Amino acid sequence: MPVRGPTPPDCCNVVGGGGISSGVGRFASVDEERSATAFEEVYSAHRRDVVQLAWLLTHDAAAAEDLAHDAFASLFEAFDRVAMPGAYLRRCVVNGVYQRSRSRQREQRRNGLVIAGTLQTVEGPSGGIADAIAKLPIDQRTAVVLRYWGGLRDGEIAAAMNVRPGTARSYLSRATTRLRKELL
Repeated sequence: MPVRGPTPPDCCNVVGGGGISSGVGRFASVDEERSATAFEEVYSAHRRDVVQLAWLLTHDAAAAEDLAHDAFASLFEAFDRVAMPGAYLRRCVVNGVYQRSRSRQREQRRNGLVIAGTLQTVEGPSGGIADAIAKLPIDQRTAVVLRYWGGLRDGEIAAAMNVRPGTARSYLSRATTRLRKELL
């Protein structure tokens, strides 16, 4: 059973299902209807975890919702070709977080606001471990969240981060060393 960390703010919690089958109408084929139904089931099963993963990596409720939406939009387009939707969604979120981080860094450089080591405001539950994880570099933070919140093994973490298993272990080792120093 994976260890669950802090939960995202209430705005990230799923209250009800959505109308995902927008392409299915009275002119849809039986295969399209089946595909839409299967997608809705995947959406219902994974939505909360995808938003929580995004929130744990960004500590921003609005960004978490956007990343989750983008991940499901990408999955919808490739749904018939995806064998493991959970892994696909996880990879989409991690890639989205990396892209968001790079965009933010480019914007800061462009504006001449290179501020080393700044901590973004944590929305929602905070405290020792949440704040310490938020201070980690994005690669280390991602590895820690995937290991301890997601309960993934080294190979699965490496696949989600698109790195070798040894690199994933290195990120975890550096992160745990840094967290020990910060928290003790």
